[in-house]
Amino acid sequence: MKIGIYISGLGQSVENESVDKYATRLMNEMNFNTNGIKYVLKIEIINYTEDQQSNVVSIYGEKEPDKIVYKIYDFKYHNLLTDKFNSYSIISKNFWLFLLVFRKFPVVFKRLFARESYSRPLQTFYIFLIFLIIALAVLFMIPAAITAITGLSENLKVRDLLYDFKNFIGVGDIPFISKEGMENISKAVVSITAVLIVIIPNANVLLSNLATEFVCANDYIQQGSQKQLILGNLELLVDYISENEKDCKLHFHTYSFGSILALDYIYPFGNKVSKNAEMFCEALVTIGTPFEFIKSYYPLFYKKRKLELGDKLHWLNVYSTIDALATNFRKDAKEGESEFGIEKMSNRPKNINYEVVSMERVGLIDFLLLYTIKVHGMYWDDKTEGQSCLGYIYQEMKIRNLI
Repeated sequence: MKIGIYISGLGQSVENESVDKYATRLMNEMNFNTNGIKYVLKIEIINYTEDQQSNVVSIYGEKEPDKIVYKIYDFKYHNLLTDKFNSYSIISKNFWLFLLVFRKFPVVFKRLFARESYSRPLQTFYIFLIFLIIALAVLFMIPAAITAITGLSENLKVRDLLYDFKNFIGVGDIPFISKEGMENISKAVVSITAVLIVIIPNANVLLSNLATEFVCANDYIQQGSQKQLILGNLELLVDYISENEKDCKLHFHTYSFGSILALDYIYPFGNKVSKNAEMFCEALVTIGTPFEFIKSYYPLFYKKRKLELGDKLHWLNVYSTIDALATNFRKDAKEGESEFGIEKMSNRPKNINYEVVSMERVGLIDFLLLYTIKVHGMYWDDKTEGQSCLGYIYQEMKIRNLI
């Protein structure tokens, strides 16, 4: 039986998305392309461990409820990855964001001139600047708060303490170690933040989610934070499916950062390929995968991968040429067949180009409004009856007898 595992994106990528909606879009495509059969859904929840659940969506013909055509499980990894970070205070979050931007800034700046195969380093540089400003804006709320305290009562002598501190460390006049200096620098950074929030639609949600996604994804990729926990739970889900679904063939349906987790499981670093992966994995669908983005800024992440699955895996890759995060597995930013895969592996993905609008180049206004980032969420409409990239995915799966 053909079984899908749906792994969604992070942060702004997963807003209002679920396996139910993904399966509904696939079911709609099946209904559009068949006559005389109406497909419907059945949704249930299973526990594959004592603590972890999965939503399971079955697609079957309305007149043949016992004959399931396709089934999709979802893999919920978001809490495993972000719970620790989300438990931090806003000051702590922005402090870690500031440190991360500070550490990565040299390689981000370097990519402006040594692009390798990633084609949008300027957009990344711009996003890093926004992260830096947002982090600084919150951090500078601390001296702003101190400034407010000094205004409440001169008897607190906070201003005198600040001057004593400046004299104690034995340096000359430091403009920002003063009431006036703190007011000026806080006003400047907060004003820039206010401008960004005004010009970028839904900026408070978009930037907050992007920051969470960025910090947690960085910790996973560079430090292996929560990696063993996440991949261990994915292995448990795969094992549950293999034990409970007769003659199963697994297809990973992945979006955005979810594709990185699937690639990490299928082509592991260091460890042997999982026996379950080798025996049951048949296909991988990557939608808007940030493969090339990660390869450019974390060049060691894909090195020394175990490639035993090789050409046995059907790999479908959906991308938009405007999407700043998506990968077309080419050495240019144009539409066309893929030119490479992971390391020296001969298996290259089947590229599926999906565009919502016709746009040859991004203008300055669109660039400043982060349009190329927002396109990352345009592979389907929020409503399941809208058009989506699932139409192309279904057609290719049908050709390859994957459904």
